[in-house]
Amino acid sequence: MTFDELCRSLPNGLHDAELVGLHVDYSSRGATIDVNVDVGSSETPADQLEEAYRPARLVFSGLQFIVIDPPAVDEGYQGLSMIDAGIGQPWTVPCKLPPLPADCFLCWLFVVERNSFIRIAAQSVAIEWRPSASDAMTE
Repeated sequence: MTFDELCRSLPNGLHDAELVGLHVDYSSRGATIDVNVDVGSSETPADQLEEAYRPARLVFSGLQFIVIDPPAVDEGYQGLSMIDAGIGQPWTVPCKLPPLPADCFLCWLFVVERNSFIRIAAQSVAIEWRPSASDAMTE
């Protein structure tokens, strides 16, 4: 699927998802991004908002390139960072990128606490839902 299709399949896209980790495997031309996705709706009660986050892994295949901006804030910050996402170049900070093959998409993640972008070009992306901490407690 494309990144746009993936985002449209989620109730809130990747808006306000939490970035957990990123792994790039150049030998397999893939990348994985671990996130906690906000799957809540506007009807989610305020006392249950934390439970609306669900761990997931975004699996990019046919990786063409990944460009990570340097962080624009203090290195002392630790913890999860909120992200936002979109397709194409971010209009606020476009940059020069390699040519993109016709069968690929370009997407971006904005890492809020670092005030920087991650740009990814790939052929496809899939989402894998991960077990949550509450799932482990019920087993």
